[in-house]
Amino acid sequence: MKTGVILVTLGGPRSLEEVPGFIGRFIGRQLPPPAMQAVLDRYRLIGGSSPLNRITGEQAAALEAALGPDYLCAPAFRYMPPFIVETLDDMAAKGPARILVLLLSPFFTSVTVGNYIDTAREHLAKHPLAVPVDFVHSWYKEPLFIESWVEAIRGDSSDERAFTLFSAHSLPLRFGAEPYRGQIEATVELVAGRAGIGGNRALGWQSIPEKAAEPWFTPTVEERIDAIARAGFTRLVQVPIGFTADHIETLYDIDITHRRYAEEKGLSFRRVPSLNAGAPFIRALKEIVTKATT
Repeated sequence: MKTGVILVTLGGPRSLEEVPGFIGRFIGRQLPPPAMQAVLDRYRLIGGSSPLNRITGEQAAALEAALGPDYLCAPAFRYMPPFIVETLDDMAAKGPARILVLLLSPFFTSVTVGNYIDTAREHLAKHPLAVPVDFVHSWYKEPLFIESWVEAIRGDSSDERAFTLFSAHSLPLRFGAEPYRGQIEATVELVAGRAGIGGNRALGWQSIPEKAAEPWFTPTVEERIDAIARAGFTRLVQVPIGFTADHIETLYDIDITHRRYAEEKGLSFRRVPSLNAGAPFIRALKEIVTKATT
């Protein structure tokens, strides 16, 4: 019998019309009109939608092809259809021997990965399935995952004279006791070591709300860029280490906001491409799933 694999991300709007619904589900309320307009403007600047749903679907299709006929793979999202609970039921209806829920963020925090797992478990408690369901997360040390970033960095013609800035989504300091920050930092060290990136590197935290009511992880990307410029560097390469696929935090926060900020400081700017559905990352996902099923 086959193994069902569900690849889970947060999801994103497929059009400008879907933005209000997505944001409402994501933050649990509707934004005031000026704030919603600002969000819509950001999505317009990246093409009017998020590519995350499409990319996750491509990852699922590529992973199923790589794993072979004994596996079924499907994408699922926390805040957009197909939702996690719907996909669990749909996958179970196909009659697999077991289901793996593969969280596509390798870094564990209760507000993302933990939330997705809780959502699935709450559904399963109310609507038990006839097949076992297991969750795969915190795979940040997987060697092929590390190697997929190393290949991306090398393939992007990394400049040894440039400063390499790794970035990841920040969280409020009250989440500091969770694994997330340490896992990000460990991944940076592993990738930098394998890629031969020496002392000219740092980790910056991004995507902090403009009106955050509490302190978040720092230093921010902008603070890092300030220090890099003061140190006399003229070239900056940003690695979106905290993300495995493109969405608004890479396409707007990095490609537009960080690029503009760096260039205003006199730095040339380049971003290493996201892993998306590239062959190295699919090899990593295959290894992760294979280990979880043997």
